[in-house]
Amino acid sequence: MTERVKIIMVDTNVWADLYVPGRPLREASLSFFEVAQRDDVELTFTVDIARAVYRIVSHEAKRWVRQDKGSLPDAYAKAIASHAWDFMESMQEQATAVGSATADLWLAGKLRDQHAEIEDNLIVAACMRIKADYLVTNDENLLRHAPVAAVTPAKMVQLLGVMP
Repeated sequence: MTERVKIIMVDTNVWADLYVPGRPLREASLSFFEVAQRDDVELTFTVDIARAVYRIVSHEAKRWVRQDKGSLPDAYAKAIASHAWDFMESMQEQATAVGSATADLWLAGKLRDQHAEIEDNLIVAACMRIKADYLVTNDENLLRHAPVAAVTPAKMVQLLGVMP
């Protein structure tokens, strides 16, 4: 009998796919969130992931406005900031925020030969600390080298579909 998935860490790029239209892997990420909600799977994210998602959605929205208007009027900048905060609230409604621990930084340093980026190592360290069953990501490097079970959103949909 297959054991039920208990905890999934959701990486920055998967959240960004949810909130930023036009991203190439958006449909797979949307399906993942729908299935995870349906199956009542506990989703998590680190506070660092939330900050990165805030920056990505803000940056993309500002870029769209600048393309359309030629500049970024103050009223648009304020609306974009408010909108980005709405996404932070949405993340908190869908998942549990995981804080950082001193041990995460220590472990991230030990993982630097596998991943050059500290953000990836901190996510892996948080996964290990909370004993996440999976890390859901579209990051090719994490998928290849993470010392935790890392899968794409599409693969996670398949896995959840066969679990009781």
